[in-house]
Parts: sequence; structure tokens; C-alpha cells
Amino acid sequence: MGGRGISSGGARELPGPQLTAERAAAPEEPSSRRGIPGLLSVGTNMAAALRAAAALLRDRLVPSSSRVQQQWRCQSGAAAAATATETAQQVKSTKPQVHPEKSKLAPIIAKRRTPRIQEQYRRIGGGSPIKMWTSKQGEGMVKLLDKMSPHTAPHKYYIGFRYVHPLTEEAIEEMERDGLERAIAFTQYPQYSCSTTGSSLNAIYRYYNGVGKKPTMKWSTIDRWPTHPLLIQCFADHILKELDHFPLEKRSEVVVLFSAHSLPMSVVNRGDPYPQEVGATVQRVMDKLGYSNPYRLVWQSKVGPIPWLGPRTDEAIKGFCERGRKNILLVPIAFTSDHIETLFELDIEYSQVLANKCGVEKIRRAESLNGNPLFSKALADLVLTHIQSNERCSRQLMLSCPLCANPVCREMKSFFTN
Repeated sequence: MGGRGISSGGARELPGPQLTAERAAAPEEPSSRRGIPGLLSVGTNMAAALRAAAALLRDRLVPSSSRVQQQWRCQSGAAAAATATETAQQVKSTKPQVHPEKSKLAPIIAKRRTPRIQEQYRRIGGGSPIKMWTSKQGEGMVKLLDKMSPHTAPHKYYIGFRYVHPLTEEAIEEMERDGLERAIAFTQYPQYSCSTTGSSLNAIYRYYNGVGKKPTMKWSTIDRWPTHPLLIQCFADHILKELDHFPLEKRSEVVVLFSAHSLPMSVVNRGDPYPQEVGATVQRVMDKLGYSNPYRLVWQSKVGPIPWLGPRTDEAIKGFCERGRKNILLVPIAFTSDHIETLFELDIEYSQVLANKCGVEKIRRAESLNGNPLFSKALADLVLTHIQSNERCSRQLMLSCPLCANPVCREMKSFFTN
């Protein structure tokens, strides 16, 4: 008897980690989103996480789903738009690390930003599809896992998010009620950042620390996967598909702009591994494409006056147009499904409004991974490999940032490694 679980997160409305769990019961039950018996997925909206850290509030997206059966279960999560109240609560929960002036500014900024964010969601259809895509990805992962690892089947996934329902804490409580023995926190952010995956893993530790009892499940985590071969193949396939829409005579000169959510430089300078892991994904994709086109890695979604990692995506588009490079392909390289930062920021703000101002000749955006069956296969392979490895986490997770100032981060690492 026994079960396993997975937790993962990703996206910008980003999903956080997903959790998968194995369930103790006659034939052990599985649970979790992206794969493995008993999987739980916890999601964090990267934009929201980062902006909350900067005392700037922003909406987030949340996906949810669950299913219980025999030995294994899995859960996955996606980021959801957080309400001003929820974000304010998050800021309050991290009060010791927030400067007084930022605490005073946060409610004001939230009030001013809310109407604009609501309008953005209206323009992409009234809400984010991230929960829908997360659920479909989890379902595809679980079906494949049942075939790939029948001795651990059936598998189930749970979804958990940091700032919207279903919350990480709610997902964990459900997994505990289901009697799971093994849980896997499977992040849906391929590239690790302390502000996204780290935040979601911290939430798991905080939950148990807050209730004052040890988990009944044995936890492990898939905390990063920036260069997984099937992930790289998915990105390469989507890029090739979009390049076919450019005139043949100009196709090789199309500038490929890999766009990822930016980070405040204060986070980068602490030693956060996110920039280098995003860069690793880009290099593997271009290697798969045979370096067929000129390319750059750019950063989007900067908010507030503090310095953020650059160059900014919008400024790069403008700069290339001024230099005569007017055929551009945008690739959301750190998002695993569509959400406000692809559907509004990339598709409307940049590809329509900005492109018209700059005189772009042709600009397209590579499709997000969404319902690509190969992506579900990548998720299933990650979970299966993790189970077979018997590892608790990656070696990288055990290494704190050289200038880390968050004691909870170190306690979280101990929670997963011990």
C-alpha cells in the first residue's frame, strides 16, 4: 500500500509547483496533476509573485482539478489571477521582509491597477484559459503514466495555487484526507526561480509548520526541468510551424525573440538561478533548430520603478524595427500555457499596438505548449524518471542562493531533503 504525488507550477500568470501523491489504500491510490499516482500541482503566478515582492499588486490565474483512485495520484497547478485582497494578504504574510513605504504603497497601487487588469482580462475573453490548459495537460500526463507505469496505476493529479483557489494548502489537505503515502511537488515552471517555484515549495513547508504536525506523505519534488529533450522539441516544433508563415525569401532573417517574465535585479543579484536556466532552454532550442535564425533572449512584464532584468521585450521590438529588422517571431519560452501575459501582453500590446507604431513588417507569436500531446508526454516522462530515480529533489535545490536572506527558504530545502 502506498501512493506517490507530484506538485508543479508554472506560468506568468504562472502555475506553481504541481504535487503528486501516492495513496495508501487497497490497491494503492494515485493522485496529482502531472503524472504519478497521487500528484499535486501547486501553482504560482510569476507576475503576481514578483510584483507582490515589489509591493506591486497584480492578478493571477489558478487552475484546479483532482481525481482519486487506486495507487497513484498526481496534481498540477497553474497560476491564477489574484484579487487585490488576496495579494494584500500575501504582502502581509511576508511583512517582515517588506519595507514600510512599500507596505503603504501596495493598497494604493492595487486600487489603481485593478481596473486596468480587469480590462485586459475582458479583452482576452473575460478570463484566463490557464486552468483549462493545466487540467488538460494533467489529464494527458496521467493517461500516459497509467500506460508507462501500470504497476503504479491508476494515477491522479491535484491542482494547487499560491494566491487563488484551489490554494496549495487546500490541495495538501485533500491529499492528506485521501490517505496518500507519497507526494511529488512538480513545478510547472521549467526554469527555477526563488520567486516562483521556490515560493510554492515554501508554501508546502509553511503549511505543515503552521498546522504543527508532520506530513503523513513522503514528499519529493521535481523542482526544475529547463532542458528536458521533449520540452525542447515542443518549442522547436512550434517555432518551425510559425516560421512557415513568413515569406520564404525572408524566413532565414526572421529575428526570433525568446520572451520570459523578468525579475527585479535585486532578486537576480542575490544569485537567483532563473536567468541562467532560461538561457539554457534558449540555447538547447536553437541548437535543435541548427541556429537557423538570429535570436535574442528578452524579458517582459516589468512593473514599477525599481530596476528589472532586461532588455525589455517591447523595447527590443522597437529597437530591431528602427534597425531595419522588421520580421519578428515572439516565443514565450518560460510559459507552459496561455494566460494574460501571452494573450494580452504579447498578442495585443506588442504584436498589434506596438507593432503598428513601429512599422513592423510581420510579427507572429509561437503557440504556447497548451494541448500539445508531446508536452503531456514530456510531463509523464519527467514524473516517471523522478519516481525511478528515488531522488528527493535536484542537487541545485540543495544549494541556496549565495546572498539568500530568507530563512524559510533554507527550512524548505531541509523539509524536502530530509
